[in-house]
Amino acid sequence: MSRFLRRPSRTTLAALGIFALAFTVRVAWVALVDSPFDNVYSDMRGYVDRAHQLAYGEVDPFPMFATLYPPGGHLLYAAQMRLVGWSHHAAYLAVNCLWGAVVAPCAMLLALRIVRRLPVAVAVGLVLACWYPLLAFSSYFSTEQPFAGLLALSAWLLVRQIETGKGAIAVGIASSLAYLVRPQIVLTLAGLTVMGLFVLWRRPKRAPRLRVGGLLVAGAILTVTVAWGAYRYHTLSGRWGVISDNSAMTRLWADTDYGTVRAMWHGPNGAKAEFHFDSPPKWEIGERRELVFQGYVGDPVELDRARRAETAHMTLGERARRWAGNMRLLFVDNALWPPSDHLGTGWKRTWSDASKSVLLAMICPFAMLGVISCLRRPTVVPVVCCAHLATALLVAAFFFAEARYRVPYDVVLVLLALEGGRWLTGLLERRLIAWRP
Repeated sequence: MSRFLRRPSRTTLAALGIFALAFTVRVAWVALVDSPFDNVYSDMRGYVDRAHQLAYGEVDPFPMFATLYPPGGHLLYAAQMRLVGWSHHAAYLAVNCLWGAVVAPCAMLLALRIVRRLPVAVAVGLVLACWYPLLAFSSYFSTEQPFAGLLALSAWLLVRQIETGKGAIAVGIASSLAYLVRPQIVLTLAGLTVMGLFVLWRRPKRAPRLRVGGLLVAGAILTVTVAWGAYRYHTLSGRWGVISDNSAMTRLWADTDYGTVRAMWHGPNGAKAEFHFDSPPKWEIGERRELVFQGYVGDPVELDRARRAETAHMTLGERARRWAGNMRLLFVDNALWPPSDHLGTGWKRTWSDASKSVLLAMICPFAMLGVISCLRRPTVVPVVCCAHLATALLVAAFFFAEARYRVPYDVVLVLLALEGGRWLTGLLERRLIAWRP
């Protein structure tokens, strides 16, 4: 710290400046444009209620819902409640904006490892500091913003650990928190582990020198977290599973044309309540079939039985077309909910439409080039980004997708687009040199 205070590097100052900008933009957004306290409904209502119950010891009137979602989202919101208090709106929103602000400096630091030019890396950080899809989710108590911050932080810390051997505990903690919010990150880390074992076995040229001890420490922290999630799930539900019941419903969306699940719950003392879940993208693509049964709306046995009854009559080609259609939903065919409910016809819609056009017309094509470049000559940052992108696509195919599920991975697409632009520029330069007389 004393060395930093005496003479901070340009990279450190740039990262701190981008973080300050991203944080300021988000605070201004929630203060002047759209506050999360005005949007406590649907999914956001569920996260806030569960966080309230955890932070302040309130009784959950429907305890069976404790296993429907992974615990990370409401754990983080409950921690913020204990830290600053739910009633202190300004302080709570300031803390909440830190998650989204983390993405931009992490992206800048990763971009600097792809293109060794600080102005280019700073430009990437500035783009993500003001990127509409990431910024818009500052307005909601959902999982998109914290997961985006934890994903970017985990990726940067992992790359840093591979390069320097430092921060193994930080990698484990960031990855564990990301897992508790959205468990799919464990697929990314599993894929990277397989590649790491290949590097240790074959030791290809230009491969990084892996510090096995540090990676084992990070892996041990994540393993303990996964085990705790499974233990919690079994304690609450009496069933064996990984972390939640959410996957049963999302697999039903992915494999069938059901668009609504409705269940009548019968509680003690004759209490009754009806619960239903709709999938906005399913309704947008015209799949509005309704599944109705008695009991807990997230019952994995009932949901899996209905899914298997449908898939038993489908050919492999029909299922493959459905999987491909699910992946398309990350990018097209559905609106970015819930921000789409608040766009109107003004400048926010213009900003939203412009970001979608840039994503589809520029970022995605260059990101595909980045994937090709990584396959031809893999380096650390593109490999990590490709692993995250593969996870997003696989989860979308088999567990359904929405445009909002893609938003935390926009940082990965931007970095792969940078790699694609770097590779294309180098290729054109080499061709030009070879063509000269």
